[in-house]
Amino acid sequence: MSKKVEFTIIAITGRMNAGKSSLFNLLSGQKNFAIVDLRPGTTADTVATRMEIHDFGPVKLLDTAGIDEGSILGEKKRKKTYEAIEEADLTLIVVDLLKYGQKNDFFPERAVARRAKHYGKQALMVYNIFKAGGIKPADLAALEKSANQKLNLGLKSLCLQATDFREQKKLVDFIKLNFQRKTADVNLLPLAYDRGYVLLNIPMDEETPSLRLLRPQDMAVERLLRQYLIPVLYRPDLKKARAGEAAEKQRFLGTIKLLQESKEGLKLVITDSQAVDILDRWLPKDISLTTFSVMMTNYMSGGNLKLFSRGLGALAKLKNGDRIVIMESCNHDRKCDDIGTKQIPGLIRVKLGLELKIDFSFGRPLPDDLKKYKLIVHCGGCMIDRQKYQRRIVKIKEAGVPITNYGLFLAWVHNHAAVARVVKIFK
Repeated sequence: MSKKVEFTIIAITGRMNAGKSSLFNLLSGQKNFAIVDLRPGTTADTVATRMEIHDFGPVKLLDTAGIDEGSILGEKKRKKTYEAIEEADLTLIVVDLLKYGQKNDFFPERAVARRAKHYGKQALMVYNIFKAGGIKPADLAALEKSANQKLNLGLKSLCLQATDFREQKKLVDFIKLNFQRKTADVNLLPLAYDRGYVLLNIPMDEETPSLRLLRPQDMAVERLLRQYLIPVLYRPDLKKARAGEAAEKQRFLGTIKLLQESKEGLKLVITDSQAVDILDRWLPKDISLTTFSVMMTNYMSGGNLKLFSRGLGALAKLKNGDRIVIMESCNHDRKCDDIGTKQIPGLIRVKLGLELKIDFSFGRPLPDDLKKYKLIVHCGGCMIDRQKYQRRIVKIKEAGVPITNYGLFLAWVHNHAAVARVVKIFK
């Protein structure tokens, strides 16, 4: 798919002192990675580690706070735990079997299972045994069966002692046997040809990192090479282009002509979103054009690009004083003509002629109250997991807020017809 490794996310959840951190250490093979203590509420925030499970693939493992902790702090911890469940591909629900196996109090566990199901994710039960010595295997099996009947969730279950590292293989085999992958395989660049040139138009400014490409650019290069296409990396001078310097336009068109007239031919141009207005004007209409942001949004959303295209319709309905939010999933300091904090707000004022209340949301957390916004303009989401990105989409859809992305917005404000051009290869 891409150069970046895609992880299966496994969240370990349950009540306080159920043995979640012990199970986390057992599965990861790290005896003292997560703090284990008999005092309730030891895990305050979600703890993450990465590992490889042979014949399964790379895994991101999440240890979460107890779902039954009271107090205001406990509520904050529970919110983080729910976020982990909503993002995870698989949730392991841990239960202290000897303490709760004979009771009929499984409300917290049912709540976790319902949440996982609501988000289209899978859950499995893990019954942890504290001090198993002296208990007959048949008695443990009967207790496990009784607990499953009382839970009445139809989930596969495993009984083990999480502090015994000899149980790791048993746990791994249980996961490999019962986990069912549901992730749709969305091609980063669904191209119908396997020969030819693809031009990657990459402006550089003060915010461009040294000695590396941005992740979407890097992913595109890998994908093209894997399909035997020839990536050509081109750096325009945006200042000269916007100033209307003829030499800069001719330099670009000369490169295009050279590639067009080659034996392989020019198949596609992918541009940074902030240059889409220039390339839509300069590039002959018979050459396909898209942006890195549109490419990433289609990939990260699981092929749900239409949702972001529909979100553009909200732009025509905006009025002075409406509140929107511009979201970026990464954290960095802002320099020069930053696309999120400078270019997009400026275009809203100039092109739409509106004075809006514009909020900014940077990093991984979502704003608490999404319903107050008339529109969300999101980046390509290249710096977060696809699972986290798709959880965002679910939350935004539940709030009923239209969403679009940087690349589509910048194409729309330049020329409404440019939107159809940049999404065409993904249809």
